Amino acid sequence: MSRRVAAVVLVDRRGWLLLQERDENAPVNPDQWSLVGGAVEDGESDHEAAVRELAEETEVAGVELSHVDTFSYFCDDCGEGHDLALYLALTDLTDREVVCHEGRQIVFVDPRTIHTLRWGRNLVHALPRIIGHPAYVERFGRSEPHGFGCVLLVDAQGRLLLQERDEHAPIDPDRWGLSGGHLEPGEDPESGAYREVEEETGVRLGPGTLEPFATFEVFHPGYGSVDHVHVYVGRVDLTDDDIDCHEGRRIVFVEPERARHLDLTMTGVLAVPAFLDSEHYRRLTGD
Repeated sequence: MSRRVAAVVLVDRRGWLLLQERDENAPVNPDQWSLVGGAVEDGESDHEAAVRELAEETEVAGVELSHVDTFSYFCDDCGEGHDLALYLALTDLTDREVVCHEGRQIVFVDPRTIHTLRWGRNLVHALPRIIGHPAYVERFGRSEPHGFGCVLLVDAQGRLLLQERDEHAPIDPDRWGLSGGHLEPGEDPESGAYREVEEETGVRLGPGTLEPFATFEVFHPGYGSVDHVHVYVGRVDLTDDDIDCHEGRRIVFVEPERARHLDLTMTGVLAVPAFLDSEHYRRLTGD
């Protein structure tokens, strides 16, 4: 059973987002930067919960909230699904007018610096929806999106081939993610996915090994853009001994439940649980 949650993002005159740094005592997302919000109470609408949570956590009231989207995701910390209703408001408020009643601080954050913070998973789902929202784009513009081709390979045991990125990675350093990378000019996503696997692992996949899974919109703070990440999946009869790690610390097959709980990249947060819960994964593993 999923838990209903309402969350609010206020955007100031600079295009910065009001976020909460949770403390070590938080039951969910401790020591992480997260959305302002909380559970919807019995008999309460999503909008009513958003208004109440904003007032309780910040003392901000009288702001006109616009519904952005409602989406589902798995909360790793609490071990349950969340159905999150996301709301947005453009505001002239500053940090001085926000009172922090929960966590270490609630302040406006430059979205281009979020990769330097310890971000929570709900931000991964919310950021592309906020940065790509028409109201945000109309006021602050839109950075040109980048294209990526990424791959999830499954072995005979149902394990996923994942890459542990190192501290030098330009996107999501020190996190676990998919093999893949930027598409070259004029390159189609599938060709890019095959090329990236070979460049990063030394494995040349035969034609037809990969099939399209999904295209995710991912906000990459370092670029300031909502990018298109095309994910392809396939079954292989390989082991770790067949993989040459040409990028990152290591590229290895990971047990599915361990993969869910790794410190994943932003793309990984979106793609790994979705793939493990998909018909694609069940078919490729014979489950």
